[in-house]
Amino acid sequence: MRSEHPVKVIRIPVPTPTLYPHTTTNCYLIGNKEECVLVDAGYDRLETRKEIEAVIENTGLAQPTSIILTHSHRDHAPGVRQFMDWPLTIYCHRSEEEAIMNAISPVKNISFLQNGESFKVADMEMIVIHGPGHTAGQLNLYIPSEQILLAGDNIVAEGTTWIGPPDGDMSDYIYTLKRLNQLKLTKIGPGHGDWVLHPYEQIDFVLNRRLKREKQIKSLLKDHVYLTATQLTEKIYENTIHPSVFHVATKTTEAHLIKLIKEGIVLQQNSVYSLSN
Repeated sequence: MRSEHPVKVIRIPVPTPTLYPHTTTNCYLIGNKEECVLVDAGYDRLETRKEIEAVIENTGLAQPTSIILTHSHRDHAPGVRQFMDWPLTIYCHRSEEEAIMNAISPVKNISFLQNGESFKVADMEMIVIHGPGHTAGQLNLYIPSEQILLAGDNIVAEGTTWIGPPDGDMSDYIYTLKRLNQLKLTKIGPGHGDWVLHPYEQIDFVLNRRLKREKQIKSLLKDHVYLTATQLTEKIYENTIHPSVFHVATKTTEAHLIKLIKEGIVLQQNSVYSLSN
């Protein structure tokens, strides 16, 4: 029997010490007054719980009985600890198991979701998408009835997400973006920032940015012969990015280099990179 209470998908921007220019991490409540799930749990501090509890109270949603963690990073997962008094099942992808366990310890009751699995909340079906790239076990959730994608950090509303070793893989990320681009979408719920209301434009923007960076790296190595990842990053951005994100920008450069090494285009000797021909 179909529930009389419509299912809602609510974005909750929870303040977190995340990366510039963002100052919040998105958590999502999906459900109605009978059943509800929380997607991501933010940073481990009381403010996280207060923000989420306020939305539950104001909307009349049920207290969540499950938390789905898109990935293990400190601005998405450790907030689980704030809800240890709730009877919860924590879900993640098995590839993220160790990192999630470290992020949410001492919480131990975790279960696993796999690619293509259906997860139902009240009357709303969600399809689990394993979309590695940002991390090995990054999960996305697709809601076919609403054509909504909850993308975790595969998509952010402003700029692009960082990809880097040891968790990230640029080859996987580009493949994931191409898969997401095949979905029927009206909007994307990003890991950070407002709802993305032009989903295909944003996915294309991210794809093109990654391909542009790859082209820049090859061009710079052609001109300079030998460069480190740090030198490449300095030349790519030329002091146009905030100093606080230079480290992750360098990580993203490294991820591009690893991809190009796998493809036989770039060679590495110690910490120096060059073109293979």
